[in-house]
Amino acid sequence: MFMHGNYDGTEHNLVRSPLVFDVYMGLHFWDRISVNNKAKTYIAEVIVVAEVNSISVCLMDIGKGTPFVSSLEMRPMKSSLYPASMRNQSIALQERHSRGTNSLVRYPDDPYDRLWWPWPGSSGLLNISTNETIKRYQDDIFEVPSKVLQTAVTSPATSIPLNFSWTAPTIWPEAVPGYYVNIHYTEFQKPQGHQFNTYYNGYLWTTYNPVIPPYLLAGYKYSTSQYTSDNSGFYNITLAAANTSILPPILGAFEIHYLVQHDSILTSPEDVDAMISMKTEYQVKKNWMGNPCLPESYTWIGLKCQSDGVMSRVISLNLSYNDLNGPVPDSLVNLPYLLTLFDTTNGDPCNRKSPKKKSTTVITAAIVASAILVAFLISAFIVCYFCRKQGTTSKEDREDNNIHLSDGRQFTFKELTEMTNNFSMCIGEGGFGPVFHGRLKEGCSSPTSTIGKGMEEFLAELNDCAPSVSCFLVGYCSDKNHLALIYEYMPNGSLYDHIRGKHAIAQTLRWCDRARIALEAAQGLDYLHTGCVLPIIHRDLKSHNILLGFDMVAKISDFGLSRSYLNAAQSHISVSAAGTLGYIDPEYCLSGRLTISSDVFSFGVVLLEVVTGEPPIISTAFHIVQRVKEKVAMGNIEGIVDPRFGVEYDPNSIWKVVDIALLCTKEASQERPTMSTVVAQLKDALALEEARAGGSIGDISQGGANFDLSISSLLSER
Repeated sequence: MFMHGNYDGTEHNLVRSPLVFDVYMGLHFWDRISVNNKAKTYIAEVIVVAEVNSISVCLMDIGKGTPFVSSLEMRPMKSSLYPASMRNQSIALQERHSRGTNSLVRYPDDPYDRLWWPWPGSSGLLNISTNETIKRYQDDIFEVPSKVLQTAVTSPATSIPLNFSWTAPTIWPEAVPGYYVNIHYTEFQKPQGHQFNTYYNGYLWTTYNPVIPPYLLAGYKYSTSQYTSDNSGFYNITLAAANTSILPPILGAFEIHYLVQHDSILTSPEDVDAMISMKTEYQVKKNWMGNPCLPESYTWIGLKCQSDGVMSRVISLNLSYNDLNGPVPDSLVNLPYLLTLFDTTNGDPCNRKSPKKKSTTVITAAIVASAILVAFLISAFIVCYFCRKQGTTSKEDREDNNIHLSDGRQFTFKELTEMTNNFSMCIGEGGFGPVFHGRLKEGCSSPTSTIGKGMEEFLAELNDCAPSVSCFLVGYCSDKNHLALIYEYMPNGSLYDHIRGKHAIAQTLRWCDRARIALEAAQGLDYLHTGCVLPIIHRDLKSHNILLGFDMVAKISDFGLSRSYLNAAQSHISVSAAGTLGYIDPEYCLSGRLTISSDVFSFGVVLLEVVTGEPPIISTAFHIVQRVKEKVAMGNIEGIVDPRFGVEYDPNSIWKVVDIALLCTKEASQERPTMSTVVAQLKDALALEEARAGGSIGDISQGGANFDLSISSLLSER
């Protein structure tokens, strides 16, 4: 909120020379504020899905007076509301009006404290109202207050339409590409009395015409994509009575939002949280405001960041001249890509160097190059660590503090260099570093090898999980500072490759094959949740991380972000949101409470991806869950399935997969099924499709514990 109130005592003539400045949400333009009345309150509102634990609001001086802000208020909302607002885009309010009233409606009538302003231009229209409570459906995505819908406007006759219009701003630094419009209504005069068609700039608003407002229930119609104008930024919405209507059109309220564009490159939420925490805890004496890495011209002083084209990460941090004392801050642990940390003021507490020393002290925080990952690497160790069986180690397994690994060959770093042709072919990026392709010489055996006690813990945990990974583990390297695991190569790439990637261009993966792969992946995830001593949460399940072997058998990969429960009574893990946009559980994002249901949500998105062939996020449309829900509501199976299937699929099989996918992606985690339930449903779906194709279902594996899980961190080419 902005109210000048002559705060600076200058008695500035705002009418003759308005004060103008821009408001940004992080890196993104939000609104331009033009103040021409010192007693008036100006309001800017935006709906944003928070990606990190803090949100930056910036006031930009554009040379027309000093920017100011009177108050900044935040209201939590359900993530299911306003589907146009997603992790990759926010929506800002242009207009919100309640019709048929002269009073502002807000909290406590609206629990989210949205401001429903009375509409000033109702000349020639009739105001109508009711004292009846207006209820709403359970899955209402706007939750308009009953008080707003208890009033409405209608025209004097069925031949007279209702209209409202607006014009896009012309003085903004960026043109508004289009708008999202929501209209709200109910019927409180005569059941099915009001029936009307809706038009946008003279064109019929194609979905759900005519509109028949539900009796004493909240109804709404909303745009699923941006409306644009070919009329110099002028927009008009018309409600005209349908031929079957006995009463004129009716309107209770409307909202108009525009898109706050997000950049394609983001700073890692994990890095943002770590830097904000460090700034707050240690009162760093630098001008650290806004986003640490972006825009690049405004990177925080003392930071160096590196971008891979999608995500920007902190790689260097200079804390000189901040008078820091005490231990190295815990926040540094949450900067996984940090290579160097500088402090030239207080010396190096780790090496007890004097602060008088003139040369710069460098504390090496991480050296990625020292841990070369070949094929399925360090992530395998992490999952082995989580999945180990409790018990003691016999004396035969430990002699002279050495560990015997019976199922893998020990390689030297020189041999790795030769196998990978000097690490010339990087085929992906795992949770802990790059993945290289290599080739073994023919006739190489895998003898029992002995490793010194420096690797004891690592290999002990790996050996405990040998039953799960021994058929894929080729060997390992522990040559001085070089640590690597060598695993079997998965030649058929990822599920993503076959749906939308390089393999999809040459050949379409049939529905029967997709259903089988989905079942195998579900069994693997069920094994992680129920087959280990304590449940493991993958935390980054997506089509890229479901790999396919020679026989197209699915294996779950990349456990770089995975977490394990600490005890059987634990209900969740408190951790900052991480994963891949489009697949992350929204409840986990908002609460920071990670559960096995978070994996279930991600798997539900993968299932919808398998059925539709579409990515979770499309820049000009809603999330895949909303897109599929709309088509399901219309019973349009042809509009859901991947058109490349043609007619080669069983509709009941598709419906069963879509049904379980929508259950997996329920907003509330307690309403989602377990992976065991998902496995059972997918078995039925596969059986239906195989019956259509004349196949047999007798060879489908039973249960998650029998699934052959590949514990690896290999990611195929993306």
